[in-house]
Amino acid sequence: MLSGADERLMFLEGGGEVGAILEAWGWHGHPLGSPCDWPQSLKTAIQIILASPLPSWMCWGPEQYLFYNDAYHSLLGTAHPEALGQPAAQGLAAFWNEVEPVLAGVMEEGKAARLRSISPPPQGSHAPPREMSLARVADDHGRPAGVLCTLLDASVGEPAEEKTDDLQVLQHKLLELTLQERPLELILDELMRAVRNFVGREAACSILLTDKEGRRLYHGAAIGLAKSYTDAIDGVAIGPAVGSCGTAAYEGAPVHVADIATDPLWKDFRDLALPHGLRACWSHPVVGARGKVLGTFAIYSPNPGLPTRREDDFLDLVARITALILERYSVQEALNDQARLLETLNRTGAGVAAELDHEALVQMVTDAGVELTGAQFGAFFYNVVRGSGESYMLYTLSGVDRTAFSDFPMPRNTKVFAPTFAGDGIVRSDDITTDPRYGDNAPYRGMPEGHLPVRSYLAVPVISRSGEVLGGLFFGHAEPGRFSTHHEKLMDGLAGQAAIALDNARLYRSAQREIEERRRAESDLLRTKKDLEVAQERIELALAAGAIVGTWIWHIPTDTVTADERFARAFGLPPERCRAGMPIAEAAASIHPEDWDRVRGLIDKAVRDGGTYRAEYRALHSNGCYRWVEAVGFCEHDAAGQAIRFPGVLTDIEQRRRIESDLERREADLALLLDATADGFYAVDRNGYTTRCNAAFLRMLGFEKEEDVIGKQLHEIIHHSRADGTPYPREHCPIYHVAATGEMAHVDDEVFHRTDGSSFPVEYWVRPVIWQGELQGAVCNILDISERKRAEEARQLLMRELNHRVKNLFSITAGMIKMTARHANSVDELSAALTGRVMALARAHELIGSSITARQNPEATGGLDKLIEVVMEPHIDGRDGAIELDGPAVELGPTATTGLALILHELATNAAKYGALSAPEGRVTVHWTTDGDRLSLRWAETGGPQLMGPPHRSGFGSQLARLSATGQLGGTIEHDWSREGVKIHLTAMLERLSQ
Repeated sequence: MLSGADERLMFLEGGGEVGAILEAWGWHGHPLGSPCDWPQSLKTAIQIILASPLPSWMCWGPEQYLFYNDAYHSLLGTAHPEALGQPAAQGLAAFWNEVEPVLAGVMEEGKAARLRSISPPPQGSHAPPREMSLARVADDHGRPAGVLCTLLDASVGEPAEEKTDDLQVLQHKLLELTLQERPLELILDELMRAVRNFVGREAACSILLTDKEGRRLYHGAAIGLAKSYTDAIDGVAIGPAVGSCGTAAYEGAPVHVADIATDPLWKDFRDLALPHGLRACWSHPVVGARGKVLGTFAIYSPNPGLPTRREDDFLDLVARITALILERYSVQEALNDQARLLETLNRTGAGVAAELDHEALVQMVTDAGVELTGAQFGAFFYNVVRGSGESYMLYTLSGVDRTAFSDFPMPRNTKVFAPTFAGDGIVRSDDITTDPRYGDNAPYRGMPEGHLPVRSYLAVPVISRSGEVLGGLFFGHAEPGRFSTHHEKLMDGLAGQAAIALDNARLYRSAQREIEERRRAESDLLRTKKDLEVAQERIELALAAGAIVGTWIWHIPTDTVTADERFARAFGLPPERCRAGMPIAEAAASIHPEDWDRVRGLIDKAVRDGGTYRAEYRALHSNGCYRWVEAVGFCEHDAAGQAIRFPGVLTDIEQRRRIESDLERREADLALLLDATADGFYAVDRNGYTTRCNAAFLRMLGFEKEEDVIGKQLHEIIHHSRADGTPYPREHCPIYHVAATGEMAHVDDEVFHRTDGSSFPVEYWVRPVIWQGELQGAVCNILDISERKRAEEARQLLMRELNHRVKNLFSITAGMIKMTARHANSVDELSAALTGRVMALARAHELIGSSITARQNPEATGGLDKLIEVVMEPHIDGRDGAIELDGPAVELGPTATTGLALILHELATNAAKYGALSAPEGRVTVHWTTDGDRLSLRWAETGGPQLMGPPHRSGFGSQLARLSATGQLGGTIEHDWSREGVKIHLTAMLERLSQ
């Protein structure tokens, strides 16, 4: 097996004398370094030069180092071999001045050039004149790096000589194509065109390329062949009897078929070739370094036959040149892959080193793994530990959508996954479905249904520096054999980087938590310090203002109370005594006797339980007066729980107590004032929460106590709908609007709802509450206007009915005037009759008002008995016993009152003129009863003049009475004209009487 250095010097193999010199020469100290480390583009160019039979040389790099082949070194004479690897200006000094400008133009413009050779021929040689062909050469990155020069014969002679010249031109063209940096497909197409120009346009050419496994040949380039033919042979197998190309690739040697129609190698393909006019096929294998077959080069002839020696040499030359082209591009592709690989590794390494977010980190590693291995998809299953210490598994995906795995459970510790999750090592399989560990765990026998197909499998554990398995990288591909040992090593390195990065991320999170805890602690310390500073400032201000009476410390084990000078002065105690210490009983002697028991209880509790002590009490000062003070202290306990120390401070709160007392008294006065008013009072803050109300408000809304409304929003209870029942949105509420904007509102057409669901009409005024220029909320004064609404409704009803009745009376009066005038014999008779009837209507109108009022006020009734008394009063004035009434109470409506008044007026008038009331002893008896839905009234006259029978004619009064009884009252009226006196029977519908 070759060493790494030997492998890297393979490009000098077969390079003749010059190649041997380059290999043996010591390059240490040379600017280009060892040939092993030369750029691949330089190695390829030198390999092409050394293999060329044409005299060739090349300048490389800014210093223009000179390289040439055996065919050229004979032209250098004594300058060889010292000129190798030296600046071209030295090795080609004899004609460098003429060549250098042309060479510079080729480097700058990139266009090939030709120059009449001025290179001296070998000593004693009669070689024909030559021509220099110059072409630019690119480096590994496609940048101009050098110039290749090939010497061609410049003579023109016999056809054979012309053919030789064409061969030289073709060879140079092939060398140029090999060193160009264009896509391989374009280079091969140009190669085909150049070869065809050489062999003739009647021939066809093709290049087939082997696959990675070396089992099949695939189309590379062709000229002169039909596409149907190239498509048919695309992917043909390599074998011992597979046409010319398949067999040449199999044997690694040229295969010349003189007649496709008869040669047994073409038995399976002649029917494909012959219809396209192909009769002969000469194929040479394209063999690269170490004898690897890269493909085949073939010439198809339309005529049977074998190639000449010269044609065979030409085929061999083209095959070798093609090998150089393919190897160059293979190496370049490998270099590009390596560059992409290094770029990915560098990018990933830099990314994971800088990334501290756990989720972003594992996603970056998964994406890089898919890119480096060429997997169809990859996953990173990893463990995460919550703050509570609980561990659970998450995963990231690359190459497929997350939904491809969302319906599957997390991988279990099966035989396939166990080595990875246990950290035992890398698992790589060309076909995991054939692995004995595959499908050996219930409930699945292999991949579950719907899982992405996996044949190639690679799994790498990610292990922390502490040995903990952090997770695993898993990669899959649907085709077998896609992962190599190289991928194993790459993923092992990537897993190591990921482990370090995950450890760093963990350390970072841990450090962040510690830093956060420290920040919180520092913040707490700063806040405590600030609070202490504020407290100290307040103490100093209080001391300066004289609010603090003094401070004390009670040493409980010795029962010694020490106090400052302020304490001593306030209570008339000797300062020395306070500094030296005194028993607690002596220090507390100034406490008011009525407060002592309460204060002693608070002290005992603080001593027993520890913690803060606070008490307000009256203390006797040095001026002999009691003042309110507040004692605040803290009882300290030792480790055994025994009280040992009790420091405290005493503050004069006499003024505060007075202010509080004044405020309480004012608050009580205000509450009393508010509760004394009949209006409801209701106050809210800017957010609509109730801050105050009075007793009238509670009664009005049905609340039992003030606590039911304070601090609550009442809109949904008392104001949730309008008078017509439609919803009342909160944002439309005038009370809340005033509280939020500071405007004023007056509303008199709404209803409030009580807690029991009933409602009542209200009128209210809402005014803003502003304190020191700031809006605080709103106050609302509420009036229950139910009585007002009922009175207004009654008045409106009364007015409507009175208006209606007055119109009716005017109509009736107009009718009576016409009918009375029609039956009257004189003006006096007309006046008397009309006056009586109008007065009866007037008295009836008075009763109509009473009747209407009775509907609104049950106490103001208008009955049948009252109507009879009013109508009869003018006819019985001063005559006791002239009328007798008997019957149940019957309420009358406005319409019935008018009709009955007219009937009774007519009956009374006739009785006064002609009947019982015309005699001093006469009397009238009116008796009525109700039966079901009817009224029956009987009018009987006695004591009057004897009647001789019914009147000869019926007057207007009788007609009016009959019309009223039958029309308005829905009844009848009948007369009995007996000698003792008239008897009248009147009936009416009770339903009509109430109208």
